[in-house]
Amino acid sequence: MKPFPLFLAFLTGCLVFSSCQAGEIQHPQTPTTHSPLSSSTHQASSSPVPSSTQIPTVNPTGTPTAQPRLTLSPSGPDLDQFSPKVNPLTSLQQEDPSLLNFPAVLVSISNMPVTARPQAGTSFAPWIYEMFIGEGTTRFMGVFYGDLPRRIPNDPGDCPLNTVIFQPKGSWVGNRVWLDENKNGIQEPWEAGIGGICISLEDEQSAKIIGSTSTDSNGYYAFDTSLLQPGGKYDLVMELPSAYQFTLPHVGNDDQDSDADPTSGRISFTNSNQIETNLDVGLVLTKPGPVIVASSDIAPERTYVGPIRSGRLTYNDFVEMYPAGCLVYASAGNGIRQRLEGCEIIFGEQPLQSPNTALLDVGHLKELAQKNKVANQPVNYSGNLFDPNPPDGGLPATSLWTYFHAFSQSFWQFNPVSGSYLRLTDDGDGKGIFHPDTDRLTGRQLEFENIAIILADYQVFRHGQYDINLCCGLEGYAYLFRDGQMYKIRWSTNNGSWEKTSGLRRPLHFTTVDKQPFPLKPGRTWVSIMTLNSFVRESNPGQWQANFSMPNDYAPPD
Repeated sequence: MKPFPLFLAFLTGCLVFSSCQAGEIQHPQTPTTHSPLSSSTHQASSSPVPSSTQIPTVNPTGTPTAQPRLTLSPSGPDLDQFSPKVNPLTSLQQEDPSLLNFPAVLVSISNMPVTARPQAGTSFAPWIYEMFIGEGTTRFMGVFYGDLPRRIPNDPGDCPLNTVIFQPKGSWVGNRVWLDENKNGIQEPWEAGIGGICISLEDEQSAKIIGSTSTDSNGYYAFDTSLLQPGGKYDLVMELPSAYQFTLPHVGNDDQDSDADPTSGRISFTNSNQIETNLDVGLVLTKPGPVIVASSDIAPERTYVGPIRSGRLTYNDFVEMYPAGCLVYASAGNGIRQRLEGCEIIFGEQPLQSPNTALLDVGHLKELAQKNKVANQPVNYSGNLFDPNPPDGGLPATSLWTYFHAFSQSFWQFNPVSGSYLRLTDDGDGKGIFHPDTDRLTGRQLEFENIAIILADYQVFRHGQYDINLCCGLEGYAYLFRDGQMYKIRWSTNNGSWEKTSGLRRPLHFTTVDKQPFPLKPGRTWVSIMTLNSFVRESNPGQWQANFSMPNDYAPPD
């Protein structure tokens, strides 16, 4: 990965090799961030994982050898240009490729009131669409296709989570500490990181500790090496928490293997004044670990997606774009429910207690996908090109502030170590104070490789109720954020050769201004849908702001 000139004006700076924690900083033109622990609506407690999830210990052995680097190449845009084991919505390998044979489940996920946050399952959806639904509120349409959401143990290390994004000043080393759930020594796309792991940088000859840090909630860490002695030998030392042991080292390629010596927890390297992004460490959980339970989680013993809320007319466009997809929502307004092409309505389990009790259990989600399979009809959700290498022509984009309403704001920060954007959300109080947005099922901060702002036509069905024109045969302006860059491109639901031959649709896709496929980064995509009059601008160097302009809604009658 190439370095980027990344600076966020609202974050505290980190000294070279210092351990960094987030603080609350006021800035006149950018939002405020603070630790999730300072938000009363996001307090967490721990509950043990059932003993049936305990992972037996392993005895990692292996001799360090030179490992080949992972070869990356573009995939798509058509289905035959993806491996059968790869999800065409992400270009990532699936844990269970057989699930790709079943259509998507499209779930209406609440974002207001704030007690709906953090939502469950949002980090597992290949694509999430966010739209304005009136009264200062946005709602998510989660596209669940491929691997299923699951609860992942979140037993952090002995150091505080590092909540400040590493900003490289030159060369650096690092990458990720991950939970090797299947104990094979290979870091797969569906495996999560481990936060709070203590890591120190030592001079190999003198054993002097030069600096220390810890991993963030997704397991990422880095050290600046621009001031180290060229050609000097150094060690990264991982402190192993009691609940873990090191996984098998040096298995497969150097980008997906574990590099730590299982006896000492050390990774030795020679400083070459180059960026080293492949120093990963896999850990195996050896005893039941805790599941971080959000205070808003009314069913911590279950694995589900939600909370689910009412349907909107726009949802029919998603059904068109994901043929045979099962639309799941919780009721709908008068005149809307009759028009929706839904396949399941989920009612609140405790509606008098809370509006956030309509939940879709993952087992039932899988059943709905299987039930909606149309015999002899292929499931083809391709259409987008993916390329791990960023295209030319982008502008620096270290952050993106999406402003739908004073009560519906979010913030994205680019992490140069992970190569993804981290999502922060507000408290729906108009103050614009942001904290990491997490997934109830994992306790990790949401990270998406692609963030898109698309401009579309919001049509007024009635006051406060909109139908957004997305499908089919339409196109419009879009702004894509990937790899710390912003690209002004187009979105499209125009027919291609597949649509013309099969008579079926495919999902929204991105193109250049001359209608050629524009490459997404392999990974997940978050799409914020704004009105045609909304605007995206650079407020400060590398800092972008997307402002939603209200639809031309008429006033309700007296």
